[in-house]
Amino acid sequence: MSNVSQKKNCMYTFRPFVFIKIVPKLLEGLPNAPKARSGHRVVCDDKNLYSFGGYNPSIHNDPDIRDDPVWLESRPLFKELWKYNFASKMWKRVACKGSIPNELASNAVILKGGTMMIFGGTGYPFGTTCSNQLYVCNLREDYNMQLVNMEGSFPPKQYGQALVLDGPYLYTVGGTTGFDYTADVHRLDLRKGVWEEMYMCTGKAWREPQGRYRHELAFDGTRIYLLGGGTAEEVYGFQEIPAFNLLTGLWENLTTRCDPEAPAPGIPASRRCHGCVQMLNSGQREAVAYVCGGYNGTEIFHDVWRLELHSLQWTHMRKCYLPYAVYFHSVAITPAGCMYSFGGIVGGENNNRRTADVHCAWMCIPKLTEICWEAILYYNPNLHSAPKERLLNCGLPLEFVNRIE
Repeated sequence: MSNVSQKKNCMYTFRPFVFIKIVPKLLEGLPNAPKARSGHRVVCDDKNLYSFGGYNPSIHNDPDIRDDPVWLESRPLFKELWKYNFASKMWKRVACKGSIPNELASNAVILKGGTMMIFGGTGYPFGTTCSNQLYVCNLREDYNMQLVNMEGSFPPKQYGQALVLDGPYLYTVGGTTGFDYTADVHRLDLRKGVWEEMYMCTGKAWREPQGRYRHELAFDGTRIYLLGGGTAEEVYGFQEIPAFNLLTGLWENLTTRCDPEAPAPGIPASRRCHGCVQMLNSGQREAVAYVCGGYNGTEIFHDVWRLELHSLQWTHMRKCYLPYAVYFHSVAITPAGCMYSFGGIVGGENNNRRTADVHCAWMCIPKLTEICWEAILYYNPNLHSAPKERLLNCGLPLEFVNRIE
């Protein structure tokens, strides 16, 4: 009987809406995993999770990095790009070519195809140097990072802003200089490299949102939804969500619908420095956003909430929550719907302990092929070391074999 139970415990089980801690494989003698950090940004495709930048003031004497020239150049910031391969479960620090920004904390980052776009951010001390420059990095070929030549009405130099991509247009909303907070909207035409002002808040229109940083954005093709965020003294909530309408060029105040089965008031608590991802609801093909973690100045959160953009309905994911409360972490979601969370601060103001943990959770029921691929990797943890031809001869689809790096 005990043998049967042990066998069952070793079997692969697909578990949606449950966060699992990833245990990366490490190679002895190499700096092969990123150190604990906050203020970094992550994106992911179907193969890799990419992490850029970050901050940690507490590891000056770490023997693994104190002689590392990359760390010495930028400390206490991390001037580096890491990638984590889902198939091999291995981290690798990527040697970027070209020009890498010096503003490495609270950037805004977005992924389009194989190109990562990095905008804004701050150096250290925070706010002393900020950026309004856009860098692009080719993640599929040579990891060349380039500064984009731009003109027009630039956004101010800030950090903690957020981005939305709509075809050839890149929108940035909000941010702070460290002293002033905005909710202004600027748009960059990526074809021409020209910035333009879409909406400059004056404080005179009642629908204008208050200035903020470390908020998140969601987008349904018409409206840009401003989710949470705050200032050094305030945090903003989710009962009424400011939305910028691209058709009218105006801000709107939209009232959300509470979850009647969640504890009152049935909406997420106000917060900043949280994570947010967006995906399509596979059943209704409607856009949904997931908000997780964050901080309100007193309490750190580990809850997960879903917002259906078409109905503005909140749902508290009662059985889906981060393993511990965290903020200043960063999250991203794969095209198939698996959300990854990396790093962040897991202590309060008197215990700012940072983490390098990676957790993931499926936020949908993916295609059966994705589940089968997970099972194959589970039972064959060294699959990444096998020759590619051998894997193809065994019948594994090229689409999945190409995910191994």
